[in-house]
Amino acid sequence: MNKKIILTTLFLLIFVSSVFGQNASSSPTITNFEEKSIEKLKEKVADKVAEIRKKNNRAIAGKIIELSSKTIKIKTNDNEQYLINLDETLTKYFKIVGTNQKEIKFDDLEKGDYLIVSGVINDKSITANTIFVDQPFLVDNGKIIEIDKQNYNIKVMTADKTIDTLSIETYTKQQIINIKTLEIERIGFSKIIVGDYVHFVAEVKNEENKDNSYSAKKILIIPQEYFMK
Repeated sequence: MNKKIILTTLFLLIFVSSVFGQNASSSPTITNFEEKSIEKLKEKVADKVAEIRKKNNRAIAGKIIELSSKTIKIKTNDNEQYLINLDETLTKYFKIVGTNQKEIKFDDLEKGDYLIVSGVINDKSITANTIFVDQPFLVDNGKIIEIDKQNYNIKVMTADKTIDTLSIETYTKQQIINIKTLEIERIGFSKIIVGDYVHFVAEVKNEENKDNSYSAKKILIIPQEYFMK
């Protein structure tokens, strides 16, 4: 009887120890599996976030109307306002000079500067990755209603009845559409006629544009005869 008790006890001890042994050895397997699952989940979340960021990563442009150490408020050409959120470590600043760009600091920004901001947009706010300070341009078209041959400028009435004065500079690229060949040709100021239509690109400088006066970078004349054909 004692032998049976001893054998039974030994059997139970061996069984219990084997069960505990299996649990102990299987525990790391479960943990490794969970860790792998968590890592895969993290990767999926990261990929989704990257996809969303890529989808929302856009660029907007406008003039600075408010400036603080952590945010900038700009107004676009469509009079929409955006709040630019800045990050001391991530946001980079550049100034476009001709075809080149040079890195600048936040302190170089001024109210009225024209910015091109790249980053993640959420409604009317954008977390800025890169900010470019650029020279803004006015691109429009209209009918020539007046020519000042002494001062080399023309007055143009646009579709919304705005009257812009364009100064024709030595660097202004002047072109016209030949209504016979439909080719674009270079012309001089003397060839511009009241009643012609013009597409133009002009520089925008805050201090000089209060009366809608601009320096023309490029003009393309469409003779009024073209519309009479």
